[in-house]
Amino acid sequence: SVYSAVLLFSFISTGAAVLTTSLNGVWTLTEKEEHNISITGQVPGSMYTALMDHKIIQDPYYRDNDIRYRWIGLADWTYSRVFNVSSEMMSMVNIKLLCEGLDTFATVTINGHLVAETNNMFVRYVMDIKPYLKLGENSISVSFKSAVKQAANLASNHSYLIPPACPFPQYKGECHINMVRKEQCSFSWDWGPSFPTQGIWRNIYIESFNTTAIRSFTAETLKDTDGSWVIDTEVLLDVPEGETVEGSVKIRFDVTGMESKQIHTLTLNNNKIKQRLQLDRDFVVQEWWPNGYGAQHLYQLYAFFSSSDGRTISAKKLTIGFKTVELVQDFVSGDPKQGRSFFFKINGVPIFLKGSNWIPADIFLERVTKERLRNLLQSARDAHMNAIRVNGIGVYESEDFYELADELGILIWQDLMFACAMYPTDPQFLSTVSEEISQQVKRLKSHASLLLWSGNNENEKALRQSWYNTDVNFTLYYKDYVTLYHDTIQPIVQSEDLTHPFIMSSPSNGIESLQEGFVAKEPWSELYGDIHDYRYMDPFFDQSVYRVPRMASEYGLQSLPTYDTLAEVYAEENMDLCSDMSEHRQHHPLGNVQLMAEVILYLNLPNSPDRKQKFKDTIYVTQIDQAIAVKTETEHYRRWQNRLDESGRGNTMGAMYWQLNDIWQAPTWSSIEYGGKWKMLQYFAQHFFSPLLISPYEEGGMAKVYICVDEIKLHVTRHPHTHHLQFVPNPQHKAGFLFGSLVDSNPQPHSVGPKGTLYISMYSWASMEPLYNWTQEYQMNVTSQLVFSANINNMLHQGDCIRRQNCFLFYHLGNPQNGPTAWQALSTFSAVIGLKKTKIQVTNIITVKKDQVFNITISTSAIAPFVWLDTPGVQGRFSDNGFLMVQRVKQLQYFAWESVDQNRLGSSLTIKSLMDIYY
Repeated sequence: SVYSAVLLFSFISTGAAVLTTSLNGVWTLTEKEEHNISITGQVPGSMYTALMDHKIIQDPYYRDNDIRYRWIGLADWTYSRVFNVSSEMMSMVNIKLLCEGLDTFATVTINGHLVAETNNMFVRYVMDIKPYLKLGENSISVSFKSAVKQAANLASNHSYLIPPACPFPQYKGECHINMVRKEQCSFSWDWGPSFPTQGIWRNIYIESFNTTAIRSFTAETLKDTDGSWVIDTEVLLDVPEGETVEGSVKIRFDVTGMESKQIHTLTLNNNKIKQRLQLDRDFVVQEWWPNGYGAQHLYQLYAFFSSSDGRTISAKKLTIGFKTVELVQDFVSGDPKQGRSFFFKINGVPIFLKGSNWIPADIFLERVTKERLRNLLQSARDAHMNAIRVNGIGVYESEDFYELADELGILIWQDLMFACAMYPTDPQFLSTVSEEISQQVKRLKSHASLLLWSGNNENEKALRQSWYNTDVNFTLYYKDYVTLYHDTIQPIVQSEDLTHPFIMSSPSNGIESLQEGFVAKEPWSELYGDIHDYRYMDPFFDQSVYRVPRMASEYGLQSLPTYDTLAEVYAEENMDLCSDMSEHRQHHPLGNVQLMAEVILYLNLPNSPDRKQKFKDTIYVTQIDQAIAVKTETEHYRRWQNRLDESGRGNTMGAMYWQLNDIWQAPTWSSIEYGGKWKMLQYFAQHFFSPLLISPYEEGGMAKVYICVDEIKLHVTRHPHTHHLQFVPNPQHKAGFLFGSLVDSNPQPHSVGPKGTLYISMYSWASMEPLYNWTQEYQMNVTSQLVFSANINNMLHQGDCIRRQNCFLFYHLGNPQNGPTAWQALSTFSAVIGLKKTKIQVTNIITVKKDQVFNITISTSAIAPFVWLDTPGVQGRFSDNGFLMVQRVKQLQYFAWESVDQNRLGSSLTIKSLMDIYY
């Protein structure tokens, strides 16, 4: 805001500010040992994009270039440049080089003098460089070593094997990646290629100052017992070793003008300044809420340092939101054997986590712009997601990422960067990990979007199930596990951040894992914590195959990206599922075999005689399978949030499928393709994560329908001294929840949840006229409620439907065009009888907002399942896609992500439905 800018400038202009000199931009990049290359390259950047910019290599993503360009990651690369040092800089007492990200093993020299050596991609390095500088022109060199070779050297010098030594052959990756603190997926994964980058991957700059500089500024918002809010702040100052610094630190909250001012004498061992701002009870705090639960109110907070002698002024700005987070792990009943809950309260309100998992948006992180991140995170919000899990396979994301999550109301489940491996615990490794964790927690903990910290991805489960043959010496690897996550990482996280919970692993049994000695006997239990669950050869359309956990933080099914997406990186002869390139691109073992086996479970295979069309149709059916699978499993979890079965399973409070985005063009689990295009799954997510969901399924020959909502409001009789938001046990369901209820010790709740009429119709696949109609009145008392149940055979008899293969059920709440709807096939589509081919036509396109938003009307003459609209060559998305067309006319909107006129959009638009793929 203008106010914020003026405030910052007016303070800085009163004294000598810290002088910042950016070294971003053009550097010289050389490789002298093997290939004698000398080119320019952008910083931040990597050697791959520099080589591509100079046309020395093709697009690394093209065909099998990940194999052809392996030599690049095995070579050692050096970045160098010259820069000028002014007399003003030289007059400063301190001159520091700040490297926000060096990837990974680097030697930094200034004018030929060794300044530092680095070994961790995730650490910010601060180097004293004044002794090596001169007035005028200076040189800097950052020489990198191949991370592939360094990992091999570290492994060979270690006293015992840290498994896994190498990935599955299908990954086409590198070995011993767990020995280095670098983005693990840069060495390949089952959804990504191996391009082990080197380079200056984040900002690099020089700070010059006389006394000290603010190195970090963090804040925690806490709600006091009287309902007022406090802001606990911490300012970390760069105090030169052995020196004493005197000055004042002032914290300013921009809305109230409230300030805190104290004088401190600072030494090297006392460079943290902690201050508390107590907000008046009269000040109405606008709380920050996740998407779907309220607005995302954000505030500005400032920290200023002024030295007593007036020689130095340093300032930092922070954006904060007021929220509380609680991870609830209570016993679900009087019987401890029935386990514990596992759910989150935000501002006292239980939240069902609706979301997905995040991987890096590109293997070359310098290509990830704020615009790309906004597109992906806005897509998550548009699908009603309120949470994203940043997986430990990638990186701690950029400030842009977390700022967008703050703005959009996306809670961030933050893994620490350890995944699918055991890790060493030698002193050097633990030292660099300790610095990494301390820095990253400080950097991220103030974001309103942060939900929790998780120590690793799948390592507890991997150890217990001996994924990597750890049973040969379980005691050894167990000791390493406890040393790293419990003895080293957990104390750092919990000392740096008092407001967000920490779990040691995902999946885990939460508290139960800790009580069982940090590695549970079954860290995949349905009665504790969270689960990761993949079922590749099960009937994915049948809800009965899925588990009933407290929370599901990973699950999913693969699909192929669209034809146009693959055409960017495939040659024409590769455009076939059976091609060598399709096999090369599939990193999941037996992945393409599973894709086709899953299609056969649900659909008939496409049979076009045209090779190109058959591949397009094959892509289409894999996306249908993926969308149906994740829909079925997600709705299963949403239906279970309010009830327990006899064994204690249930009260499921989160569904985060694997995965939201792609790192390249390939068959993966993503719902959004590389480049941002929505797969059918992403469109389905708009419905299965809807705040008002109609969820039908079959159980024991019965058609059952639940309605799920995000929150139920209650009227209560409130005790005058009670102001706490709590959950209320649901008297109708064992240990169920009513969410967002204001209660006291003796509440008298009266439900004001949604009520209305559920409309049920039975259709024949052969006709657009319903065979029979039913209605069911409902009143919601809990967030997931059974509202309809009927015997399917009786319904078939009432509808005069000969057999279930001929018919389906259609549900709505009174507005089948624009309101929530659902449909229920009564057999697989491979067995369906009566479907006809139909020609779906575009009858009208109207421009709503020039070159950006269009209204589209389509029509059909017959029932059309999985109607798929596409705009090859035009970037954007539809308001809905992959739907069942029951009415003859449907209205849609198209949102263009580029400037496009009505004529171009109309000429690019294509439509297909299921029967179009059979000849």
